[in-house]
Amino acid sequence: MHRQPSPHAFSSSGSWAEQGAGGYRHGRDGATFLLPELLQRSPNPSSKSSSAATFVPPLAAAHGGGVAAPFGMAPLGVAAADEARFCMTPWSAAAHFENWGDSGIVVTSPLAETASTDVDMGGGGAMAQSVDGHDNSLPACKVEPRDHKAQRRLAQNREAARKSRMRKKAYIVELENSRSKLSHLEQELQRARQQGMFIASALAFDLEYARWLDEHQHHMNDLRVALSAQIGDDDLGVLVDGAMLHYDQMFRLKGVATRTDVFHVLSGMWMSPAERFFMWLGGFRSSELLKVLARHVEPLTEQQLVGICGLQQSLQQAEDALSQGMEALQQALGDTLAAAATPCAADSVTNYMGQMAVAMSKLATVENFLRQADLLRQQTLKQVRRILTTRQAARALLVISDYFSRLRALSSLWLTRPTD
Repeated sequence: MHRQPSPHAFSSSGSWAEQGAGGYRHGRDGATFLLPELLQRSPNPSSKSSSAATFVPPLAAAHGGGVAAPFGMAPLGVAAADEARFCMTPWSAAAHFENWGDSGIVVTSPLAETASTDVDMGGGGAMAQSVDGHDNSLPACKVEPRDHKAQRRLAQNREAARKSRMRKKAYIVELENSRSKLSHLEQELQRARQQGMFIASALAFDLEYARWLDEHQHHMNDLRVALSAQIGDDDLGVLVDGAMLHYDQMFRLKGVATRTDVFHVLSGMWMSPAERFFMWLGGFRSSELLKVLARHVEPLTEQQLVGICGLQQSLQQAEDALSQGMEALQQALGDTLAAAATPCAADSVTNYMGQMAVAMSKLATVENFLRQADLLRQQTLKQVRRILTTRQAARALLVISDYFSRLRALSSLWLTRPTD
């Protein structure tokens, strides 16, 4: 907001005589000074605004009768001489008069131009500056903070890039760790699936065998009814053949279970405890079963007796061969595992793996022994069917079924016995 000029600055000739023309005081050496009253009333001079306003010098005021010209005007001689220098247009006046005061005053006196314009106001500011005198240190002060800011931004960018690289490396390491964990979990899952498949296969075989046993009881009931009804041999033969085919189905189920889990079939966990007591290589011993049949299917012809005796001898030899082979396999497997458990030299790991591979190959032989034992049992039933007549074969199947039924009943009685 512009301040209005003080009234005493435009006083009459009496005031000018006391204070000097234009508020100046003339010293003895001819120097010109502003009165203290004007210095106290004017604000600190500003160096950024330069005005074209003109004060009449004291000499001109004396020639003019001691009356100061109005503010902004000068005698024609002085104004004409300095027209090109001190001409003030309306636009420049509006632009330069930011603050009213002594800061916008330029003294046109030759004495004032040669004298110093700096007045100590207690604040250290300059009274006025020439139009051409600019402060060249301002751009340098502005450039230095910009350079400092650019350097700071570059440092921040470098730090952000370093942190980004560190995060990327940490992410890659975490990704590799996750990948290894995933691979390990997949391996564990695969092993669990295989173990679960073995368990599922064993349970499936147990369920299938229980279902087969129920169907077998139906076949035996049909044979018992047919023998009691004295039906013809042709109809009875159909029932006998159906029962024989049903035995073949049981051997197929055991073959699948042997390939999946040979030890489950070998242990006989799918049978009753009393049946396991008489078990041989995952099933019944054919020679013992043939002895039971010979006592319950009489009378036999001489040719049938010869056939039964020959079959008995061949079964005994085959069973002895399988038993000896199984014992030799157990002995060899035990020796292999004992040698693998013995500490060796520096290549103990290689020897251990080689010995375990040999043991695995020997375990595969167990599966072959079980297949041969089941094949021997299956062939025994077929040979008995060929040696005996239809009615004798029907009675033989009933004898075999009743024999195993008594074993299962004995197991149930044993398990339900009272214990003190």
